[in-house]
Amino acid sequence: MEAILMTKFSVWTCMPSRTYISKEKTPPGHKVGKERLTLLLGINASGDFKLKPLLVYLAENPRACKGIFKPQIPVIWKANKKAWVTVAIFEEWFNDHFMPTVKKYLEEKGLGFKVLLVLDNAPDHPTNLGEIYPKVTVIYLPPNTTLLIQSMDQGVTASIKPYCTRRTFRHVLRVTENSSDELDVK
Repeated sequence: MEAILMTKFSVWTCMPSRTYISKEKTPPGHKVGKERLTLLLGINASGDFKLKPLLVYLAENPRACKGIFKPQIPVIWKANKKAWVTVAIFEEWFNDHFMPTVKKYLEEKGLGFKVLLVLDNAPDHPTNLGEIYPKVTVIYLPPNTTLLIQSMDQGVTASIKPYCTRRTFRHVLRVTENSSDELDVK
């Protein structure tokens, strides 16, 4: 049986709270940014198979992605006004992405289709997945224990959030250093 571990976490604006920039007051008429996104990540227990991440953002076509062909980006892009994974989004992802990808992986490895899926106890995870797909055994972790016993949450979340912050700062520095205009961080 192939075990697939899943984790989901939300990422808010990655700017640290202890910098001069974050202490500045916003100009009158402007709100503080409340950008958020949710990532759903999955990997098998041995670590040699990683699912394409599901990204849920506030907008289907944000201005920053203008001109970008979404099937070419390395995530499955979905939109929700609160940037949350809903039951509908999860079921669509499960049927259209999870099942075909896992089937292909198991066929390539010469293994029979028998999967153990470990999920946290979130309201967006349908409770009848094991009934619909009898060869997929779904285990839901007990409430309020995800951070303690789910291996994906122990390392992945702690690694990705600092990575996003470093990448954001590198991008800001690159843009401001290479700009012919007098751009600044503000």
